[in-house]
Amino acid sequence: MPTIRYQIKNEYGLGGSELYGAADKNDPEAILEGVAMAGLVGLLRQLGDLAEFATEVFHNLHEEVMNTASRGHNMILRVQQLEAELPSISNGFFPGSVSSCLSCWEGQLAL
Repeated sequence: MPTIRYQIKNEYGLGGSELYGAADKNDPEAILEGVAMAGLVGLLRQLGDLAEFATEVFHNLHEEVMNTASRGHNMILRVQQLEAELPSISNGFFPGSVSSCLSCWEGQLAL
């Protein structure tokens, strides 16, 4: 079940009733224009709220991407460091080179 993180209000609720409340009650065209204007104002406010929410979402996404890129870069540096240290470590365990080991086994390997 999704949770509501951000709720966008109804556009008619965002547009003030004073836009059509001040119109003459006997003039239905003026009331209709006021209601239409209130709806337009509410729609513009709704779009503004949505733009703010999108800005917040994409800002957080950008931060996550930058953190992931930084971690990936640090991991690459660590792998390069380990690759540079590997020959000195392997020479401690295997004093001869790999080619000298293969020459010892050359006559005994059945190919």
